Amino acid sequence: MRLNESGKTSSVTRGTIRAVAEELFAENGIHGVTTRALAEKAGVNMAAVNYHFGNKDNLTMAVFRDVARRSVQRRLDNLARIEAEAEARGVSPSLKDTVEAFVDAYVNEDTPRTGVLLAHLVLQHRVRPTEWTRAIVQEELDDFALSYMEALRRAAPHLAENVLHWRYHFMVGAVMMSLSDQTSDGRMRRLSGGLCDPENRVEFKAQMVSFLVDSFGQPETAEIRMAHADP
Repeated sequence: MRLNESGKTSSVTRGTIRAVAEELFAENGIHGVTTRALAEKAGVNMAAVNYHFGNKDNLTMAVFRDVARRSVQRRLDNLARIEAEAEARGVSPSLKDTVEAFVDAYVNEDTPRTGVLLAHLVLQHRVRPTEWTRAIVQEELDDFALSYMEALRRAAPHLAENVLHWRYHFMVGAVMMSLSDQTSDGRMRRLSGGLCDPENRVEFKAQMVSFLVDSFGQPETAEIRMAHADP
């Protein structure tokens, strides 16, 4: 039975709607969720969704802004931890630890939904950008990306500045596309004959970190370093 505002306090209703929206967005994607389905799942009237958030776009923005902030905070905490551990040993954070600090926000055991939702946000912004995706990416993610690249510079000092930026964006793309294939009938699982199970988060994370660390490579050749220069 659906409940209206007389059956729930306003704050509880708002929280319930947000929690259900996050669950449905993770399962079905942003465009796979209707206001009617959301209201049914939350046990409220459709009017309650509009009352608390104005419309679906406002609700979507609220959910994904929170997801972005949680993700950024986790990565900042990871970086602070590995830097403190490295300092205690009198060394710089390793490239592997720096990469894992990034991947962990997307692939982990304790908050698996956050990574999937963040992938939905980034892919939505790349494929069908909207005013609200631009706002979240610019206001919540861009500053962290620049801060994280500072950590990458320290972990991979052999890379030229332009190469570092290329590798960072390729890293984001690899994580996003792989996360988008986490289904029981996904292409990765199908083509591998079941050898690759992206729903096995421990294996997924280990393989992704290994691949990304290798992608940053050894000191670049002069030709690659100067690829951005005029001939």
